[in-house]
Amino acid sequence: QMLSSVEWGRGGVWLLCPPQLLFISDNNGDDVPDSAAQVVLDGFLVAKDNYHNFANGLRWGPDGWLYGRCGHSCPASLGLPGTPEVERVPMKGGIWRFHPERKIVEVLTHGTTNPWGHDWDAEGELFFINTVTGHLWHLMPGAHLHDTSPSLNPQVFHRLDTIADHYHYDRTGIWSDSRDGKANHLGGGHAHVGMMIYQGRQWPANYQNKLFTLNMHGRRANVERLERSGSGYVGKHEPDVFITDDPWFRGIEISTGPDDSGYILDWSDIGECHESTGVHRTSGRVYRVSYGKPNAPSTVRYPRCVRGNGPLPRLWNDYQTGKTTPEELRALLTHPDEALRVWAIRLLTDIWPIDTMVGPRKDTVYPNDAQTDALFLRLAASDASSRVHLALASTLQRLPLTKRLPLAKVIASHSRHAEDTNLPLMVWFGLMPLAENAPMGLVEVAASTQWPRLIECIARSLATQMTKDLAPLEALLVSVVRRDASLRLAVLTGLSDGTRGWRKASKPPSWNAFSSAIRQTGIDTRLQSLDVIFGDGVALAELHKLVLDESAEITTRQSALRTLIETPDDDLRRLCEQLLRARGLNVLAAQGLGRFSDPAAAELVVKAFRSFPAAERPTVVDMLVSRPVFAKVLLEGVAGRKAITRADISAFQARQILSFGDKTLTELLTQVWGEIRESAAEKEALFATWKTKLSPAVLAKANLSNGRALFGLCAGCHQMYGQGGKIGPDLTGSGRAQLDYLLENILDPSAVVSADYRLTTLSLKDGRVLGGMVSARSGKGLTINTMTEEVTVLEEDIVKQQVSPQSMMPEGLLQALTEEQVRDLIGYLMHPTQVAQ
Repeated sequence: QMLSSVEWGRGGVWLLCPPQLLFISDNNGDDVPDSAAQVVLDGFLVAKDNYHNFANGLRWGPDGWLYGRCGHSCPASLGLPGTPEVERVPMKGGIWRFHPERKIVEVLTHGTTNPWGHDWDAEGELFFINTVTGHLWHLMPGAHLHDTSPSLNPQVFHRLDTIADHYHYDRTGIWSDSRDGKANHLGGGHAHVGMMIYQGRQWPANYQNKLFTLNMHGRRANVERLERSGSGYVGKHEPDVFITDDPWFRGIEISTGPDDSGYILDWSDIGECHESTGVHRTSGRVYRVSYGKPNAPSTVRYPRCVRGNGPLPRLWNDYQTGKTTPEELRALLTHPDEALRVWAIRLLTDIWPIDTMVGPRKDTVYPNDAQTDALFLRLAASDASSRVHLALASTLQRLPLTKRLPLAKVIASHSRHAEDTNLPLMVWFGLMPLAENAPMGLVEVAASTQWPRLIECIARSLATQMTKDLAPLEALLVSVVRRDASLRLAVLTGLSDGTRGWRKASKPPSWNAFSSAIRQTGIDTRLQSLDVIFGDGVALAELHKLVLDESAEITTRQSALRTLIETPDDDLRRLCEQLLRARGLNVLAAQGLGRFSDPAAAELVVKAFRSFPAAERPTVVDMLVSRPVFAKVLLEGVAGRKAITRADISAFQARQILSFGDKTLTELLTQVWGEIRESAAEKEALFATWKTKLSPAVLAKANLSNGRALFGLCAGCHQMYGQGGKIGPDLTGSGRAQLDYLLENILDPSAVVSADYRLTTLSLKDGRVLGGMVSARSGKGLTINTMTEEVTVLEEDIVKQQVSPQSMMPEGLLQALTEEQVRDLIGYLMHPTQVAQ
């Protein structure tokens, strides 16, 4: 039912059937199963509320492991059957591998949205395709890659991005405009599926070693030329090939066959991933692409790169058959071919424990291999290859913590890698556990390197730990105060990001000397914010003065006011009242008044409501629904027909008022705004009513320009045609052409909701209630995206945290609209192209 991949080898057939990896034995090779399927691995999620990103893509690697892929909307908690949950490896997007004899599973990389194609080049480097967002990626074991959802590890402050230097659609416009041939000059569109690096002998020489990936909307194969760039690679766009004008073409895989021809699997359907009806079951096709007569088939079932008689294929084959000794691998560390040196590092550490490993060797003691340790240190110090350094940086995560520090210091001592795309972050990913276990070791690394990005990560990590131990941060400040200005600024950036949302912390003894050195380069509001956190009363007075200085840059004044709002300050209320009608500062001032649980503060905001920019009024209403006493003032203002109206309150905000459970507020909400229907029967009746009202004849009369203006109700969370928020899914490519699809999702958005879009409600000590989606967590707090802003909240300020099974998208969105407005909005949403304003 859920079969997503098939691979043959090692005595049988391997089937990926989420949530399980199955093996069917066929030792005698008669193509008849020897026994029933055996479950060898499990934990791949089959989300009830999402039909995307299933685990897929079984392929043998040159090292003898079985590789596969996993998307982020159907993540995994991997382990052998029966493994307790606490011992499983979490995974949310990326690449994993399983060893069939050792019974070990590893997660090699985390991130991306939906990996859907991978292959190895002639030197055994693995590359993979991601369906949307950046399309081309290089597998670096241990890497954390860009994703639209937060990392599972709070110490991952930055993530690596696509290696392609281009996109196959116009990113300055709307991705849906790339359909129907409009982006042929760029590559045809943004959705990529399947991947092959051609190394056969059947096609002409100009196709050799090129990377091919199928472009869904472009109905073609995009071609990439892989070139070295620093420690990694960059993908260059080559001319597209295998183009079809068949609108049913939906290529999902491309690979090299045993006859050296190319094979393309075609889903062959007019639908896309967002459609749930009309899927055709019998129209799939398989194409063979040959140049002249196909070659005789090969029976070798290893990856294309393993075939041949070169030194690398011989190494891989010997290793898989157990003919390679550790002594031979160590000897290769000085081989003139850098690819052999890289693979010697990988294979020497192949069975060592790793942070993301499950299986019999998870608790294996790290081998007391002083000879290999010494060789790695020597290689890190003297090898000129940045690719070798990258392999060593990946190896950090296989080492016990006590052995990571010496190797990391040597790798990071090479100043020529300061601007390398991969190395600073790869070293940091290996050092992350030291933040809690050996933080002074991080200071040693910072003192030995000139890599700003690595120093920034270290400073941020130590900042988050300073309430437990201030000494490491103090040592870092001492070590950089007389160093290059770029390194001091890196520390400042890390400190500022690490203390976001903080109100108070102990001041490091060397802070004054460090801040004086920073001030030599000019005013930096981040420095002033940190001064306030460290209890500097002079800095507090400076910020007050800066906020009121009309000659200062508005962004500087805004930054200063934000700092004051986050800081206990007796003068804050007076200052915010003074700025309540100040252009560029009044919205922040309203949020500042939200800190005071006094209905008089809310009354001032309601009176000034029309002075706020129209686009920012939802942010002000968010403040007014954050406390029951404020919500009462808001609703009374609507009832009294003052500056605020019913239409200014969104369904999400109405639901938050309802969540207070206050009978008086609920009655007042029903009176001035409307009733939020909760029962399934009421929703079905509402669905039937709107479906009748929104007939094709009625929708044909929709004012689409007015509908575009009304889309502002949705744009706080959703993008369409490249405009709007990014909290919810992009609506441009959804199934919005169908009225049923729109009504189902608008009237009952919680019926099918991805875990990524569930509502988290925070009740704070100061009486406020915030609702939104958690986008990041740290050791001291979390960041939540509300409908209008991103807020960082300290754990110590949270009284209660609830994750609702409901979607962040509220019910009742249509209740604040007239029938004509609903007609215009739905008509606009269903229209296939953008309309004039």
